[in-house]
Amino acid sequence: MNIKLMLDPDDPMRASLQNMGITDDPESEYLLIRRGSGVNYIAGKKEDQQFYLDVKDICFIESMGHDIIIHTTDGTYNSGERLKALEQVLPADRFLRVSNSAIVNLKKIKRIESSLLQKFILHLTNGSKVDVTRSYYYIFRDRIGI
Repeated sequence: MNIKLMLDPDDPMRASLQNMGITDDPESEYLLIRRGSGVNYIAGKKEDQQFYLDVKDICFIESMGHDIIIHTTDGTYNSGERLKALEQVLPADRFLRVSNSAIVNLKKIKRIESSLLQKFILHLTNGSKVDVTRSYYYIFRDRIGI
């Protein structure tokens, strides 16, 4: 059986699953996530190669149409996951949804700029800018403590 495994590459559960005949298939419609634990790595693709991206290196993740793009300190990668699935497995103490189309790594915020109509513009360490939309304004403000 083929399942997409949202487990860290060194998680001992991977070997146990392989012994039972279950293999990791990034294209599978089935997904296995360990409940209640955030992951340390997210799978991403770049030029048809699979990479395991350390979540510490992720600046933000955005949805553009049907594409999910992971922006890291050293480049961009595509993900086959939905934004909602990534939001559920990323460490909640480090990542926050700031719009319907973006999740940001709070540790990668360099500067917060106030904007009109209850919005913020986040300036990240990789030079990117991400908007906190009105729907997420109070959630972001309360989380940051401003």
